[in-house]
Amino acid sequence: MVSPTDPRYPFGNAGRNIARGYAFYQADLGLHKAFPLWKESRQIEFRSEFFNLLNHTNFGIPNNTRTSSAFGTIRSTFPARQVQFALKYVF
Repeated sequence: MVSPTDPRYPFGNAGRNIARGYAFYQADLGLHKAFPLWKESRQIEFRSEFFNLLNHTNFGIPNNTRTSSAFGTIRSTFPARQVQFALKYVF
């Protein structure tokens, strides 16, 4: 029998990795297009980047403080879909 105060076993005789969070799914996409201008050396580049393209909800890790009354609860999420655009003039 494992003593609950034994420092070698801070979680008693619980197995390893018995508390897990949700899986993390994210698809990112980047689109780039270059448009030539007056001379061969000049161009405009258009870029768009999408983070978490499918807008899948990814939950944070559960509260892992054993003495907390909120033990095991999830109170955060990762950011939702983010989109950014850029326009670049190359000369």
